[in-house]
Amino acid sequence: MSPGISDEQLLDLYRVMIRIRVFENGVRRLIDEGRCGHVSLSTGGEAVAAGVSAHLTAEDQIGSTHRPLGHLVAKGGDLKRMMAEIMAKATGTNRGKGGPYHIFDKGVGALGANGTVGGSVPMCAGYALANQLRGNSSVAVSYFGEGASNQGGVQETLNLAACWRLPVVFVCENSSPDVQRMLGHEIDYPQLSIDDVGARGAAYGIPGATYEGWDVEKVYTVTGEAVERARDGGGPSLLEFKIHRLGSDEDDPHCPIKRFREKLMSRGVLTEELDAEMRDTEAVNVKEAIDFAVGSPEPEPIDAHMGVFVEDD
Repeated sequence: MSPGISDEQLLDLYRVMIRIRVFENGVRRLIDEGRCGHVSLSTGGEAVAAGVSAHLTAEDQIGSTHRPLGHLVAKGGDLKRMMAEIMAKATGTNRGKGGPYHIFDKGVGALGANGTVGGSVPMCAGYALANQLRGNSSVAVSYFGEGASNQGGVQETLNLAACWRLPVVFVCENSSPDVQRMLGHEIDYPQLSIDDVGARGAAYGIPGATYEGWDVEKVYTVTGEAVERARDGGGPSLLEFKIHRLGSDEDDPHCPIKRFREKLMSRGVLTEELDAEMRDTEAVNVKEAIDFAVGSPEPEPIDAHMGVFVEDD
C-alpha cells in the first residue's frame, strides 16, 4: 500500500477507473451501431481522471478537453444524462445541445468540456478567481493536452494565475509518447521544445513536474499535494502526466487498469470475486444509461431557442 492511501481508497480509485472504461466502451458500441456520431474517447487516461477527482468535491470545478468523458465520470457526472447528451437527446445534461465535445454537468462542478484546444485553461482561471473573490475554499482544475501547452492563451493564463496566486491546478495529459511508439522512432519535427511540459512551471514561479500518468497512486499523491496547496492559498501548480491512448481492452501492457489490477491483486487488496462484482455493477449501470438515452426523446425545434439567454422577471 502506498503511504497515506488506505485499502478502501485504493479500491475506490480502481472502481472509478473501471467505471470510466465501461462507460466509454458503451459509447463505442453506440458509435459502431450508428446511434451517435464521432466521440473522442479518453481510454488510457483513467488513472489521471480518477486520481485527480479523488481530491475534489462537488463545489470544486473542472474544465476539460475534447476528450472529456473520463473527467466527467470521475467527477461524479450522471451517467444516464451524460449518455443522453452524447446521443443529443432532450434529457441530456445540456438538453442535447452540447454533445460530447461541450458536455458539462453543473451539479457536480464539471463546468465544461471544450472543443477549442487549450480552451479550458483560461476558463478555469476564471472559476478560480471567482472562488478567490468569494473567499471560499473551492479549487478549479484545468485539463489540457501537450499541444495546448503551446497556445499563447495557456501561457498567459499560467502567468496570471501565478501572479494572483489563484486556487487552480493545471493538469497536462501528454500522450506524445504514443506518437513515438507508433512511429518507432523519435519525431523529426517535435511540437515541444522541451521534453517535459511540467518543467515550464519554473518559468512562472510555481511548482511544476512530470509523472507517469498510468500510475494512479502517483497521480493521487501528487494531485493531493497540489489541491491542498491551492486550498490553503498557496497558488497554482502545473502537473504533467504522460499517458497512452488505448483501445477498449486491457491487454495492452500500457493499460493503467491492467497495471493497477495486478498491483492490487499482489497486495491482497483486490480479489477475483470483488473485481468481477465491480465490473458487473458498472456494466449494469452503463446498460441502464444506454437504455435511458436510447429511450429518451429528441429535442423539439423550439428547444433551440431555450436556455440561450437569462430572461428578466
